[in-house]
Amino acid sequence: MRIASLSTDQAPPISVPLRFFAVAPLFLILAALFLATGEGDPFADTHSPALLAATHCITLGFMAMVMLGATQQILPVLIGSPVPASRNVAWLTVLPLGAGALSLSTGFALVSAPFLDLAWPLLGIAFAVFIAAALVSLGRAATRNVTWVSILLALLALAGAVTLGMMLASGYASGTILDYTRWSGAHLSLALGGWVTLLIVGVSYQVVPMFQITPNYPKWLTGMLAPALFAVLLLRLATPAPLEAALEIAFWLLAGGFAVVTLRLQGQRRRKVADATLSFFRLGLAALLLTAALSLAALLVPDAAATLRLLSAIAFIGGFALSLIHGMLYKIIPFLVWFHLFRGGPNAMKVGIPNMKEVIPERWMWWHLYLHGATLLAALCVPWFGWMLWPVALGLLLQGVLLEYAVLTGIAVYRRTLMRIEQAAA
Repeated sequence: MRIASLSTDQAPPISVPLRFFAVAPLFLILAALFLATGEGDPFADTHSPALLAATHCITLGFMAMVMLGATQQILPVLIGSPVPASRNVAWLTVLPLGAGALSLSTGFALVSAPFLDLAWPLLGIAFAVFIAAALVSLGRAATRNVTWVSILLALLALAGAVTLGMMLASGYASGTILDYTRWSGAHLSLALGGWVTLLIVGVSYQVVPMFQITPNYPKWLTGMLAPALFAVLLLRLATPAPLEAALEIAFWLLAGGFAVVTLRLQGQRRRKVADATLSFFRLGLAALLLTAALSLAALLVPDAAATLRLLSAIAFIGGFALSLIHGMLYKIIPFLVWFHLFRGGPNAMKVGIPNMKEVIPERWMWWHLYLHGATLLAALCVPWFGWMLWPVALGLLLQGVLLEYAVLTGIAVYRRTLMRIEQAAA
């Protein structure tokens, strides 16, 4: 693992990212409960209350929670610019984000206007605080590399997605007449194609070579990919319908190219030992290629477009985004525990600190990988076999429990070792 290029001296307190990581798995459990208790088959209608509730539990409660927490660690360490007032920003983000995601999902599940009206201001506060603090951090950065560019564009896409999401939630609650099909499509494009994809791309430029011991990404890719993806998304929002298909094809060719290059780099890694986190990453990249294929097929086969679009959304969220987030969490948490304990100096060396593989047992990571793969496969079968909803719900529930236990185990290892270090110093 290469950490020489990291600005580790500017890292925030370990409690900043860990509070996000500890809350996030609870929303996977909640998503499972919404799916299991919804009326009929939630996947039969993409606008069904249960599916909307579960989807926003996963995208807001889990994915956004992890990504916002990780970004507050990434900005000072990878970019070299700390987030201002990191503890205050963390609390002003995690609390309204958690409450807002819970209110929004409940509002969708119960078709309740009061919950939706409560949700969108809370989410607006959470994202406004986070985006403002992150932009200040980026503005202060001395080095503006390709990761800096990707994160900036991801934040701009997030700002647009949040604005549209607040408008849609408010309109849905009040019964305002809006072009929901158009604006919800734009919301999804900016949230998933912009925020999620661009952040993963930018972080991968640093994390893949560092943690997975691969060659660096080629400069021709890192210099053009994020700006090209962002430009395609913006053009698609402002382009007449007849040209949207061409821009969608361009987006998936770019995203698919990123997946192919990353898989090729991983094939050249110097350490050939099997690794669960790497397998999560490869599963996610394969799912991204599947998403691209399904989306392009939807353009070619209009009669099957609805089913293909549903499958592509499942492959992107459940396959690409969740796989990479799980894999990164299982790398980030042990690294944070080891790094913050290592900073204890001579006393830490005296009592001994756990290495990264001792923080979270690797067999748990493999169990989670197999469970996640089975859950994804079941979700892809739901459109044809409605009863597969139950394995999907059970898989999400077990993943949430397993991941929560892993996060709390990492926190417990940190606290126990820190106590021993403090006793040695006394």
